[in-house]
Amino acid sequence: MVTDFHPDPERPARMVAGVPLRRVGELSEIAAAVAWFLSPESSYATGAILRVTGGR
Repeated sequence: MVTDFHPDPERPARMVAGVPLRRVGELSEIAAAVAWFLSPESSYATGAILRVTGGR
């Protein structure tokens, strides 16, 4: 169902090398950030940008 988006097999390693945490983010980590913005706990955040980038 999921296919490679680029034929270069070394591309994922180069992408991860540029991320300080040295790994790709998990879907659950992105979902947690989205869930926080949708929750009452974010009610005082206005016009905020929450970067979920692994420190990049």
